[in-house]
Amino acid sequence: MPTPARNALAIVGAGPVGLEAAAAALERGFDVHLFERGQVGAHAIALGHVRMFSTWRASVGPAGARLLARQGWTAPPADERPTGAELAERVLAPLVAAPELKTRVHEYAQVVHIGRQATLRAERAGDAARAERPFRLLVRDHGGRESVLHAFAVIDASGTYASPNWAGTGGIPARGELYLAPQMSYHCDDVRGLRRARHAGKRTLVIGGGATAATTVTELAQLAAEVPGTTITWVTRGTGPFAGETANDLLAARAELFAAAHALREGGGAAITWVGGAEVEGLEYNSATHKYRVALEVAGKARLEEADQVIVNAGYRPDLGFCRELEVHERGGALECAEPGFHVVGAKAGGRAGGFLPEAGWAQVESVIGALADKMPQSTAS
Repeated sequence: MPTPARNALAIVGAGPVGLEAAAAALERGFDVHLFERGQVGAHAIALGHVRMFSTWRASVGPAGARLLARQGWTAPPADERPTGAELAERVLAPLVAAPELKTRVHEYAQVVHIGRQATLRAERAGDAARAERPFRLLVRDHGGRESVLHAFAVIDASGTYASPNWAGTGGIPARGELYLAPQMSYHCDDVRGLRRARHAGKRTLVIGGGATAATTVTELAQLAAEVPGTTITWVTRGTGPFAGETANDLLAARAELFAAAHALREGGGAAITWVGGAEVEGLEYNSATHKYRVALEVAGKARLEEADQVIVNAGYRPDLGFCRELEVHERGGALECAEPGFHVVGAKAGGRAGGFLPEAGWAQVESVIGALADKMPQSTAS
């Protein structure tokens, strides 16, 4: 195996934090390559209709802003809030097109597994010699062809959006959920735009009690005001504050969303039925009536709800599948990483906690790139 250069750095995930990490790494002299399993900014594009909580000022990382400035980029109004589509179009796409990054970002290149050269997870644990074995990345392109690449450091910025939580009680799939999952939605659907016909004039059951579910329900409530016959059943585990809701929230937009969601939950009128304190036990689909039946347990009693569509907005979790040969663990909902040279940044670093904000990602990137640069031999640094 050819030994990679000591400044060889691989980044997994080309979202806002991954691209910021790549820009910062280039400034510090790393030979960086970034791998994205789909389209760059795919998660931002999927949330294209949703306006972010953070302003433009907070949505562009410092290294990325410096790189864009060298291309003559004009920053959007600092105090306005972008939608996911605007963020992808006005920041992520120009970053990828910049000459410094253009040949270093690899779209439709899925990192399937990461390990260390000739070293298993349990071998040389805690030994400095483990860090001398380069990482080995198995990468699959959109045609199914696989390659093995090597690097001395890896940053995982793959996020959590591609790994939604299940609806079932205890965090595992409810009865029937695995079978029905492909025809249900687990993300923040554009219910008034692209998915309007799917929900207009129908009954939609939404499962979840955080910001994503609150966004979906408030959008459905607006659809109900526009199209008679549109109704919503909102199922939450809790009956008090929403997940991620805090007093004196510094983000006014998030506080406004939760305030609107409380109003709908507690007095949304005939269009909204709220079922709080509920656990989801099972899901069925009747192909003759095209209706879902959702089995719930509420205060120790069984309850059935029927709907035309089901949206599961129960949060997201980190996918640890491709790093199972590394010392990376999930404890208490957050990630712990003891693998030398491997770092997790962005939403994934927070595990299932949710509520990740861009500013935290920029700070993580600065810390990680600085630490890696300190360990890089001076002969390879710029």
